Amino acid sequence: MTDLRKDLLRQMKAIRDRMDPKLVERAKLAALGKVPYDSDAAKEAVGHFLDAKRDGGAFRRKLEQALKAEGETLDLDTEGKAPPPMKPRRGGRMT
Repeated sequence: MTDLRKDLLRQMKAIRDRMDPKLVERAKLAALGKVPYDSDAAKEAVGHFLDAKRDGGAFRRKLEQALKAEGETLDLDTEGKAPPPMKPRRGGRMT
């Protein structure tokens, strides 16, 4: 008869091997009480925020300069992306 503990550990290892490594890492961080975040999703959210601002890119340049002063870079994937379409404006009075 096999040891139940060894059998359970073998099953757990097989499940972990089939899982996405990023998911396993997030689960480990969550177990330690740390809040994991997805850096790709965060970059995408910052990119959408910067694209939505209608200041001619002034805020983006200011952010890039501040990051450059700290020795960092703003590495958003903006090549090949079209800006989001502008919302239609209402004209005149609605009665």
